[in-house]
Amino acid sequence: MIPAELGFNSTTSSERRVYDALEVSDARGTALHSLNLPTHEYKLTSELDFVLVLDELVLVIEVKGAQVSCNNGLWTYSDRSGHFRQDREGPFKQVTSGMYALRDRLRQRLGGVIDDIAFGFLVVTPDVDLALSSFEWDAETYCGHGQFSRDFSKAVNRAAAYWRGRQPNKFPIDEKVHGQLVQELRPSFDRSPLLDARASTLDVALVRLTDEQFSRLDLISDAPRVICNGGAGTGKTFLAAEVARRKALTGQAVLFTCRSEVLAEFVRGLLAGTDVSVYAAPELPTDRQFDVVVIDEGQDLMNYYSLGRLEAVIDGGWSDGRWVMFMDQNRQAHLYGDYDPDALRFVQSFGPVPATLRTNCRNTREIAFQTRALTGADTGVAAAGAGPEVKFAPVSDRESETAALEAHLRFLREHEVSMGHITIVSLRGDWATSAARGLRSARKGKLRLLSKGSASGWPGEELTWASAVDIKGLENRFVCVIDIDSLESETDIDLLYVALSRPRAGLWLATDPAIASRVAELYRTHAATALEALSKAGA
Repeated sequence: MIPAELGFNSTTSSERRVYDALEVSDARGTALHSLNLPTHEYKLTSELDFVLVLDELVLVIEVKGAQVSCNNGLWTYSDRSGHFRQDREGPFKQVTSGMYALRDRLRQRLGGVIDDIAFGFLVVTPDVDLALSSFEWDAETYCGHGQFSRDFSKAVNRAAAYWRGRQPNKFPIDEKVHGQLVQELRPSFDRSPLLDARASTLDVALVRLTDEQFSRLDLISDAPRVICNGGAGTGKTFLAAEVARRKALTGQAVLFTCRSEVLAEFVRGLLAGTDVSVYAAPELPTDRQFDVVVIDEGQDLMNYYSLGRLEAVIDGGWSDGRWVMFMDQNRQAHLYGDYDPDALRFVQSFGPVPATLRTNCRNTREIAFQTRALTGADTGVAAAGAGPEVKFAPVSDRESETAALEAHLRFLREHEVSMGHITIVSLRGDWATSAARGLRSARKGKLRLLSKGSASGWPGEELTWASAVDIKGLENRFVCVIDIDSLESETDIDLLYVALSRPRAGLWLATDPAIASRVAELYRTHAATALEALSKAGA
């Protein structure tokens, strides 16, 4: 399914129901939702509700929800809100013209290979039943309410067989051609709407699903045991949640777990309404096993005590169970102080399929570069494009740091940045001594501290404050990094790595003279490598 998930406000309820039915159908192939065609025989633009690239053909699906009627050649459609519109072009003519426009567009892009592929269409009215067949359509090209409710897979397969029978000289779509077709169509779908949390008060956020992530989803769905490595910003947590959701749709008992109670609460919000069980590792049940276990931030649990507790909830254990582990060995492995490389070798001894995420789908190029230049960590190739310059604010003491932070927040407000899109990340992690305590927002009670209790609604509508440890796995649009006491130890650099990699768009840091001097030293060590990586990415 592309996109991997629909935002609540991104489509009609009828298309959502068809999407859900396709997702659990036995049709083999790729389903793409809402394809806009820039060229059409007699329209400025045209939209196809669904395009299915199946093993045997390309099938275009047109969906008409709620009331559908036709009187003297005039079609009338209504939605669930009671709004009506009329059109002399019926759904069958509409989908036929769209199908040919799609075929012509693909022929322009891919050449003669398209002439060897069968095309077809299916009209779906999930709320009503039209006549089974008509002068205008054959029964195999239509699925009404009854068929849709009973077995939509059968309707799709019947339509595919019908159109293949009509085009006997066409060839099946092999893996190579299938990949070419999806690659051509995918750019229209490469932004997958996800919710920052599944609550009605939150806005829909767009999280880019890269080609790499799509391929990893395919790999993970096929392999019984997987270890997926990726740096900060490569989408591990959202990918882990998506894997868990998909596994649960197959009827399996699925557990999502991680060490952080804050991150677990956030993911519990993401997966609300699914059958996935979400537990922080310290809260794992002792009386239940799961068919599939998805582990996020696996480096935090890489010690024999934690592995033993995890094995107890995996049906079949590490050796024979089904599990997927997402981890970052860049600079997040040592934050808790109990990482054991022998424990990782133990897990790897069970032959998990290795997978790697190299595309940074969170940070701008500027943020990815600065993170690598200061920490030496491989942050991957930034796919989000260019953004505002990373700002370093000189400060001398706590009071000046508070003042500089206040001025930057005022600057963001003047540029119409919502306070809910801003998070202050403290490397010290101590609210009692944080420079943020002196902010006007804090004094007025308009600054919210990240905690287990607030994580499910992250980031919310208020300005937020978080420690670098607690914000692991989370993100926000703008991040201000404060309370940097030292950058001498490996733990200091690990905390900096986490903080720098949280923002999607804007990054600001407060640095006193000692920290600024240390930043210059780190640049001298890592900047050349960061610049080389940036140039290789085609920046």
